[in-house]
Amino acid sequence: MKPIADITLRDLCRWDRRLGFVPPVGVDREQALERAVSWAVSVRTTPPLLPPLRGDELVVLSPRVLAQIEADEALSWEDLSTELARNRVAAVLSEPSFAEEPHPVLPILTLPAPFPHDAEGMLNRLITERRAELYRLGNELSRRLSQAAMDPRGVEALLGVAAELAGRPLVLQDREGNVVGWGGGTIVPPATAAELNAANGATSPLLCHGPDGTERLILPLTAGTPSGYLSLVGPAGTLNESDRLVLAQTAATCSILLGQGRTAGLGGGRQRLVADLLLGRLASDAAALARAQMLGIDTTAPVIVGLIDAPDRPAAARHLVAQALGPAVGDNLAPVPGGIGFLVQGSDPSRAASALRPTLRREGANGIIVALSRPVPTILQAPEGLREARFTLGLQRAGAVPLPVARAGSVDDLGLFSLLYPLWGNPAVAAFRDAVLGPLEEYDRRRHSGLIETLEVYLSHGGALAEAAEHLGIHRNTLSYRLQRIAELTRRDLGNPRDRLLLQVALLTRHLPEEE
Repeated sequence: MKPIADITLRDLCRWDRRLGFVPPVGVDREQALERAVSWAVSVRTTPPLLPPLRGDELVVLSPRVLAQIEADEALSWEDLSTELARNRVAAVLSEPSFAEEPHPVLPILTLPAPFPHDAEGMLNRLITERRAELYRLGNELSRRLSQAAMDPRGVEALLGVAAELAGRPLVLQDREGNVVGWGGGTIVPPATAAELNAANGATSPLLCHGPDGTERLILPLTAGTPSGYLSLVGPAGTLNESDRLVLAQTAATCSILLGQGRTAGLGGGRQRLVADLLLGRLASDAAALARAQMLGIDTTAPVIVGLIDAPDRPAAARHLVAQALGPAVGDNLAPVPGGIGFLVQGSDPSRAASALRPTLRREGANGIIVALSRPVPTILQAPEGLREARFTLGLQRAGAVPLPVARAGSVDDLGLFSLLYPLWGNPAVAAFRDAVLGPLEEYDRRRHSGLIETLEVYLSHGGALAEAAEHLGIHRNTLSYRLQRIAELTRRDLGNPRDRLLLQVALLTRHLPEEE
């Protein structure tokens, strides 16, 4: 899913209370705190000073590093900040003395001295752990909302599930502000007219502060001219990324259930037809072929199944995919567990991917990711295509395949994961992983150590001690000790190419998504 709900500067400041924040000149503090964060990266003292930037990075810049690169005349702060702003990074992290004056463009986060030597690793571990929690919540939420959507109580069942998972009440209002549904045991005031007006056109949850010690997240059920609003309420300062995820997915499902997708060609009847084909819910092949013909799909031609992850912007994601693929996808999109599924008529995933990538870049669709299956022979095999797309999207969400558009059958996109797909869900994979990595995982659980992470970083750096130690923020001697302990526990020789390959494959299996 950004994977999932975006992590913001506000979230980082809430997780670590030591962080200070200085917004750019002339930018509202609350607005600046809503900037999305992808990962933390550090400015280095030797070229290349920065890794390739894709946007939304939190750039760690210690005063020591800045002083050294300026002394070496490698780059001035003015030139560096211009480059960071051009690449649309989320913010710069440094010491408080660095932020005595606001920057014209860049938000600045500060940590009190002494500045931690492993700030990048510390932040990335924090972000990775939280993203994993959001991934688990998103899966559970998708499953529960899909079940509730079939409940005769309709929207009432959806709101009840969302309130249960969030632990907070929700309010559903129509376009005039009238309350049409509640979720949760606590009755809370509805959003005011001013709050609803502020939410008009929002594609991600809008945070509003109430006068009564509460705050609420609001999201219109459709972008543009909304036909309703869903809000989630909690005590001031407590709403977080989990609440945004719950609200976004629930609002998307409510929109579908109430028929609010019709303006985008997603009428309730058509979406159910598409979902039935994708999920294999039809009683016979004849019934499936009849449904496909109703949708205008050539029942004798191959199709590609796609899956979109855009929990905060489902309507925008559907529009972008339809815009990129045009007649090849038509209106054949539908919500399914784990995202928005769609059918592409054709046999060339590379062509579809080539059309999607520039559209996502051009529209600035940060946080939207798309997975494409290999072509299946006919629409009857669509459920297998959806399974491939789910596998690929799970790897993208976990950061194992860091691509906005990925093809299930592409070695270039998935690497070794393409070889592991046929084994997905096979108990032999877990048995293999336990046999190779079990002692390390057990050691980490008992000692709260990080041997698995150490091994992964070491192997990802090709066995280069200096680079791996720098990435981990530890001394080379400490890394050597850890590697010796890893070799003892696994009974593998880290200098042996065959043993290293075995360990690398076992580590890859840890990133496989859970079977749905």
